[in-house]
Amino acid sequence: MMSNNMRTSETKKRVVIVGGGFAGIHAYLGLHRKFHSSGDVEIILISERDYFLFTPMIHEVAAGGLLSTNVTQALRSLPRCCISRFIEATLQAADLPAKKVLIRRVNDSLNSEIEEIPYDYLVLALGSDTNFYKTPGAEEYCLTLKNLADALAIKARVIDCFARAEEAPDPETRRQWLTFTIVGGGPTGVELAAELADLIKNECAQNFPRSAGEAKITLIQAGAALVPQVEAWFAKQATKILKKIGVGIRLNSKVREVKSDEVILENDKLPSRVTVWTAGVKAREIEFRGVKDGEIVCDEVTRRLKVNQYLQLASYPEVFIAGDQAWICDVAQQAPYPMRAQFAVREGACVADNLARQITEKKLVAFSWRDAGFIISLGHGRALAKLFGIRLAGPLAWFMYRTAYFFKLFGWRAKLRTALEWTLGLFLPRDISKL
Repeated sequence: MMSNNMRTSETKKRVVIVGGGFAGIHAYLGLHRKFHSSGDVEIILISERDYFLFTPMIHEVAAGGLLSTNVTQALRSLPRCCISRFIEATLQAADLPAKKVLIRRVNDSLNSEIEEIPYDYLVLALGSDTNFYKTPGAEEYCLTLKNLADALAIKARVIDCFARAEEAPDPETRRQWLTFTIVGGGPTGVELAAELADLIKNECAQNFPRSAGEAKITLIQAGAALVPQVEAWFAKQATKILKKIGVGIRLNSKVREVKSDEVILENDKLPSRVTVWTAGVKAREIEFRGVKDGEIVCDEVTRRLKVNQYLQLASYPEVFIAGDQAWICDVAQQAPYPMRAQFAVREGACVADNLARQITEKKLVAFSWRDAGFIISLGHGRALAKLFGIRLAGPLAWFMYRTAYFFKLFGWRAKLRTALEWTLGLFLPRDISKL
């Protein structure tokens, strides 16, 4: 086992951030703003991939509306002045009493040894994985939508199904090839269903004229309404729009089992050549070493780590948790904050603030959330939004959706590429190549 104890200066505090998603990046950017001129901290950023992925727009990649380069930003292109090292590696364990993390390099052809990285302060923001809730067959047969590989796999499978259907000798066989099911009626499932409906209605109809009319998209939701995380107006409007563009909706339908060509519900079963699971997430699990029983409390369902109001582990105040891994109670709602990007952004910023306060021996501030609104895309020219108490629907909401996400993208390269791709999309068909 290799140990890396090099310090740029004995007077500097070493901050290790593990995770290159929304929470980790905003924690770094916050520390960069606070310590850039002083140089009092040494920051090491560890991520298992060398790019940041803007996940709120990944459904557009899955349906060919955007290229993968539109939703990524190289982590090495972040302001480098305050990053002493960027390490592309996976976290193997965190030894909290010894104040070190154990990592293994990614894509190392020499099968590198585990390295030890000591820290003074640690930020854990590894995000989440898909939660299949132990549903038989789900992990084996379902596609997911958590990363670029997932998005490209969905697109390739859909196009391949149309290609196979186009060669089929009869309508019944074509219909069997063109059954698409999305499990999970939250924001991701709703947005993906709308984008796929647009893809089928337009580009697939043009390139596979014998088959497009046979395609069927079904959105399955275990609860009584779509997007239950927000007010009922969104559910009502989203249901109306999705039905209008040809998406079938099954509410109060819990999936009992998934097979290679069908989805089995409690009292029914649906043929499904492509099944995408967007029904939930759970925090990435971390192996902790040296901790005593009861020092770390984990939520049983979501695997999130329970933190105090300052986003610290109570037994280890030098360790902060942010994003999907953090379980922190919303006092007003008497429930944990949702596992969504906007909360990860705010938590990352709060961690940076409190970490800086801890270093400079100032009073910490409790995490708070002021809801500025909610936006959901429903395909080309369609969206729903509530911003500062005002409800919007249709093209105006869609414009607001794109404007908001444009400014949230990291880096001008990603912004300009996305703006260009959106502009071309107004006049040219989507890309339907299987990359």
